[in-house]
Amino acid sequence: MNSLYPLWIEKLVFIGLIAVAAYGGIMLQDYISGLPLWLTRICVLPVVILVLTEGIGRTIQSIYSR
Repeated sequence: MNSLYPLWIEKLVFIGLIAVAAYGGIMLQDYISGLPLWLTRICVLPVVILVLTEGIGRTIQSIYSR
């Protein structure tokens, strides 16, 4: 791997995904309520953030390791 690997891009994407998930969690109040809303906020959104961050990080890594 190159020594100039842009880790800051991954951090920026992670922070952006957290902001989008927070906004999405707020917007979900219009469509679902009660237990499904809380399960989505506590379980689903964090897993989606982690999966997307990992996928984007691996894509960035494969681009910069060529």
